[in-house]
Amino acid sequence: MNTFKSAFRAITNVAFVAFLTGSLFGQANATDYRLSPGDEVSIVVFGEDDLSITDRLDGNGVLNYPLLGALRASGKTASELERQITRSLTGKYLVDPDVRVSVAEYRQVFINGEINNPGGYAYRPGLTLDKAIALAGGFTPEASRERVTLTRVLNGTSQQFSMRLSDVVLPGDIISVAEYLQVFVNGEVNSPGNFRYQQGLTVEKTIALAGGFTGRASKKRVRVSREIEGRQTEGKIRMRDPVYPGDIILVPEGFF
Repeated sequence: MNTFKSAFRAITNVAFVAFLTGSLFGQANATDYRLSPGDEVSIVVFGEDDLSITDRLDGNGVLNYPLLGALRASGKTASELERQITRSLTGKYLVDPDVRVSVAEYRQVFINGEINNPGGYAYRPGLTLDKAIALAGGFTPEASRERVTLTRVLNGTSQQFSMRLSDVVLPGDIISVAEYLQVFVNGEVNSPGNFRYQQGLTVEKTIALAGGFTGRASKKRVRVSREIEGRQTEGKIRMRDPVYPGDIILVPEGFF
């Protein structure tokens, strides 16, 4: 079973690094939000009603603004766009324009997987993962709170991160909630089936979850089927050995 242990250890290490990276990333400050296609912005020029508009960035991140024409707003913060418009209007069109730019409506946040009402939801500043899950009706009974991932576009590239319930969500994020990890018990146990995986689970504890051995069980011939590097491998296992997610415990009938 050394091969099993080494493979699981490698998987665990990778997952832990991803979790740390995702958790730190999830603390991004929403006030520094950069505009993207689909965001709706409000531009107010005090005393100039014709220059005060509310419009949505098109698919290329461009905003059509009176007098100035097409403005590339994608990638800018509201403050940066505000300064750009102020500079462009000053002198040629207005003496000292007082411009204010804010986000009128953010892109939606999308939630899928093991939640009760998957779909798109309106973003609100300060939205965290737990609040987003609540908007979507909460977790299903099969949901794993430890297997929540976020897909976010950074510098034009879609990247995936692990998340904690307290992590910040940003407009356009896609949240995916996976099923909880399971182990399976087949053969001579009283209640064969699948069971929720828990850290520290051993063969003995897994058999107990399955109602214990039947009177016909061969306790010394218990085997495990485990996927390693894409291949299903079967081997002997002892009662004190650890069980890993996806394991199938096989309890054969004894010879009497």
